[in-house]
Amino acid sequence: MENKSAEKNTIGSGFLFFQLTNDERESAIYYLLEAILKARDSEPDLNLPGYFDEDVNVYLAHLLFAMSLPEYHDMADPFLSDEPKEIVEWVRQTEDPMLKYFIYKVNADNMLVRSTIFSEKPPEIKRVVFRKHGNGEGRLAVAYYDHAARCHKGIYQKRTGVGEVLDKISDRFEVYQKILFRIKNDYFRFIDCFRDQAFQHFFLKMRQYERHARKDIVLDQFLAAYHQWLVSRQPEVRGRVVSLVNELKAIDPGFCFDLTRLS
Repeated sequence: MENKSAEKNTIGSGFLFFQLTNDERESAIYYLLEAILKARDSEPDLNLPGYFDEDVNVYLAHLLFAMSLPEYHDMADPFLSDEPKEIVEWVRQTEDPMLKYFIYKVNADNMLVRSTIFSEKPPEIKRVVFRKHGNGEGRLAVAYYDHAARCHKGIYQKRTGVGEVLDKISDRFEVYQKILFRIKNDYFRFIDCFRDQAFQHFFLKMRQYERHARKDIVLDQFLAAYHQWLVSRQPEVRGRVVSLVNELKAIDPGFCFDLTRLS
């Protein structure tokens, strides 16, 4: 538990967002939220009249987005376990109430998403199998959400928005399972798109880096050639200076050099 205690400082209220721009994050979360709302609208049983749980929709969209990022797994995976006794022991060994909350929460979230989005079987088949054999796991996830809600309320000594969301998931766990089952394909379409965009962004950064690095190299060559021309005034050296000036302008349109200096 020492390693887990040492990691507690990495856990905070902003842990879902990481190092993305606001536009990237908001666009991704909006896509996932739209998928959740469409799934709910497609089946009336997934909506109860007079029951407000738009906050749960937002929570689930943020959760799915977070799980698409390696940073989330770097932080959450050390606290995940399929053994309830191990989780209880981790909680017992720490005095940090935020870490207790986090351990229960990430394990509950993991069970919810693993049993739906990351199920290997089609949703229709998986739903039957889960009800028949997975009641123990479902009850465990519900218990973890309930414990996480209690921990969160204990930290702030009052009812909290996060605590209420966790309570709602605990109370209607099967409903939110059904919702996530229905957006599985949307989620993986999002993953493919998001990874492609990230890959393109990486190559854009690499091209920018290479351009800047190339500019430094060519600039050094230009300064050396121009100095050589000032000393020798040789036509072949002048031609090299002109060539390097043109290359620098192609790399950086803002680069300026008056070629009449070579007259």
